[in-house]
Amino acid sequence: MLSYDARYFAPNYRKTALFRKEVVVSHHFNYSHHFNYTKKNKYEFLAFKKKPGWKFVKYPAHYKCEKSKATVTIHYSTKTSDIRGKDAVFFRTGPFEFNEWEELHHFRPPGQIWIFVTQEPASIVPCFLPPKIYRYKTYNWSFTFHSSSNINGVYGWYSQFSQKVLPDNKTTNWILQKPKNVAWISSRHCEGLGWDRTKFVLDLKQYIPVDMYGKCGSRSLSRNSATATRVIQKYKFHLSLENSCCSEYLSEKFWNALQKWKSVPIVVGGTKEEYERLAPPNSFIHADDFPSIEALAKHIQTVAASEKLFNEYFKWHKEGSVHQQSFHSRHPVFKEGACKVVQKIHQLCDSPSEDSFDPYGPKWFGSCYNCGKHAWIQNYNFMWRRTIFSHDWEDNRTLFFLDGRE
Repeated sequence: MLSYDARYFAPNYRKTALFRKEVVVSHHFNYSHHFNYTKKNKYEFLAFKKKPGWKFVKYPAHYKCEKSKATVTIHYSTKTSDIRGKDAVFFRTGPFEFNEWEELHHFRPPGQIWIFVTQEPASIVPCFLPPKIYRYKTYNWSFTFHSSSNINGVYGWYSQFSQKVLPDNKTTNWILQKPKNVAWISSRHCEGLGWDRTKFVLDLKQYIPVDMYGKCGSRSLSRNSATATRVIQKYKFHLSLENSCCSEYLSEKFWNALQKWKSVPIVVGGTKEEYERLAPPNSFIHADDFPSIEALAKHIQTVAASEKLFNEYFKWHKEGSVHQQSFHSRHPVFKEGACKVVQKIHQLCDSPSEDSFDPYGPKWFGSCYNCGKHAWIQNYNFMWRRTIFSHDWEDNRTLFFLDGRE
């Protein structure tokens, strides 16, 4: 049986292929799908391994969860033995060595909760997938953006009003507030991690003007700044291009376009059906609806030139509203996120259930795919990605890895 060493999937490794024999270890696992949760008034959690992602917190961090009437202390360590004595361990990213996984399972006390934490899509964070022999014996819960996650880390959501807002004479003509056409603002991953989104933007610019902001453009602008809001609000459209195409991965760039910038997002990411299920009705333009990038550009021009067509994309404001979850609420090392974990423990004390998260399963690593159904979008997928998603992940017989892209 062949499997892979997940550390070679990290972005700072050059493109290569790796085969190695899986080592079968006779091991006692302190893991169970069945937990007897006990409500406590004090919890000790550990953030393991990857400090850069959690650098905003001074450790140990102490929080009081008023709703759960409990206190939490969060520690940070890269030492496997430090998981001892902790109620829960947060795994955010690797890369992990194979022997680290063995040590972690060795030191794991009975009843300890292991939580898989990420806000990135599965295709670009495989470096903390456990070896296959630990597949069903590692993570109890997930804390991600996906709706199947045990703890909700979703970026944003749409909710309908309990009753529709009655029409009035002050209907907003949105197009009058937006003298500019198309903007793209990106802070990193200019080429994307699964597909070449910069080339996509440059190709689109051959047909219509696109102003490129941030690290990937010629104009400096921080995406989360107040200045960005003032600048991007003047645009009719925003290119909300995800770094990868994975199930339900609608990141803050999409929700910002709807809520903060009041622009029409032009999207490449999840399937159209997922956007229709998660986003406000008729609020976005899905690039894969069009037979070519030229056809997409023509549609943008047509909508931009018509008050009626443009304002159609804003009718949803009469029917509901968009919400975004705070950064602190999406990460368990901050108070809001940590208290969510405590709340989940207390919830399961009252209603026990079987808890197991399979990171290789169809709701996570199996939920990513090549971007686009049309060939013109598929051509933007990187060759390594086309190879990966043409193979069966359950088999894992051939794997190609990232090519040094940060």
